[in-house]
Formats: sequence, C-alpha cells, structure tokens
Amino acid sequence: AEAAAATAAALEVSQRTAAIDSLAPALMDLNRRYKDTDPAGLLTCLHTLRKYVDNLDKNSCDEKFQRINCENAAFKTRVGAFEGAVDVLIGCGFKQGEGVLAVEPDFWRTKGMRLQSALNKFDFLIGQLAK
Repeated sequence: AEAAAATAAALEVSQRTAAIDSLAPALMDLNRRYKDTDPAGLLTCLHTLRKYVDNLDKNSCDEKFQRINCENAAFKTRVGAFEGAVDVLIGCGFKQGEGVLAVEPDFWRTKGMRLQSALNKFDFLIGQLAK
C-alpha cells in the first residue's frame, strides 16, 4: 500500500512538472499562430488568460477562481476561439473537464512561484504585442 501511494505521489509530481514545462511552448505556439493574422484578438486572449491566472494566484483557496466555465460566451469568444489557448491554461495547472477547466482544491499548496512565473510570461508577450 505504501509503495502504491508513493508511486501515485510521484506520478502526480511528474504530471505537474509536465504541465509547468508545457506553459512556455503553449504560449509560444499561441503567439506564433495569431500574432500576424489576429494581433488584436491575440492581445484580448492573452489579457483574459492573464486575468484568470492572476485571479487564481491572488485567490487560490476561493472555489470561484478554481474553475473556468468553458461554456461562458466571453470565454468562447476571447479564449476558446483561439486554438492553443486552453493549452496555456493547462500549462498553468488547470485540468480539462466536462465544460470546465479547474484546478484541484488543494492547488494552493503546490502552486509556489508557478503562477507568478506564468504572469511574467504573459506580461512579456503582452508587452511585445503592444509595441
């Protein structure tokens, strides 16, 4: 039983590491895909993604900010319409569910500097697009 628990814990750490490692490539892919064809839409998408992550960072224990309704009209137009945008949120720790993106209830225990690092990446890309 202890070995199974240790294996499960190691797998969870591995999955979180993979998610963290996937953020930068997901952001680069999103940027590459839309910077020339829809820069204004991309900027709106990045601002929206940043707001979701900032809200989670500041209120990580609040259930309201642990879930994103993917059926919401604003989400669909600002984020869902951009291929790869959901991958960015997954890279920040969200997991895809039935019509929602959500973090685990104990996410706040393990978020560390991960969300702050994501916010810095958003700020850099937004700054580049705003030039």
